[in-house]
Amino acid sequence: MSQVIVPSFRQEFRSEALHPEVVDPRIADVEALARWLDYAFALPGGFRYGLSGFIGLIPGIGDVLDALFSIYIVGRAVQLGIPRITIARMVLNVGIESLLGAAPFFGAIFDTVFKANRRNYRLLRSQISGSRRQTARDWLFVGLAGVLGAASVTLPVILLIELARRI
Repeated sequence: MSQVIVPSFRQEFRSEALHPEVVDPRIADVEALARWLDYAFALPGGFRYGLSGFIGLIPGIGDVLDALFSIYIVGRAVQLGIPRITIARMVLNVGIESLLGAAPFFGAIFDTVFKANRRNYRLLRSQISGSRRQTARDWLFVGLAGVLGAASVTLPVILLIELARRI
């Protein structure tokens, strides 16, 4: 199988040259999308950012567009037959970024810092390379997210019911 070489944007301390990263051609499009959305540009201190934070600033539609771009990466993972637990982690990453990124202004900052697309690319790359198996940590992450999601829905309902009883 042939491999695609793309710039990794990582600099070594001893050298100013960029070292290329070898990317599996099946996910070269995912790497390019994640790079442009999450880490294509660098600030002088070394912090990397992408277009995702700027897309999120578009009123009304920006967060939806950002989520659609992110879902493309999850769709590629499904096409490649990645295990369901990894798909669940990827969907949770997109959900966290979309939910917290929806807040005006601070959401764009969160999008810039959280980098869900890069996280999902790394999950996908590790699954394709065969070096990563499902672990208890994966299940714990998904389980905890489920518990927190359920609690965030049920607790306000319970509080509203109690408030209605006291009125």
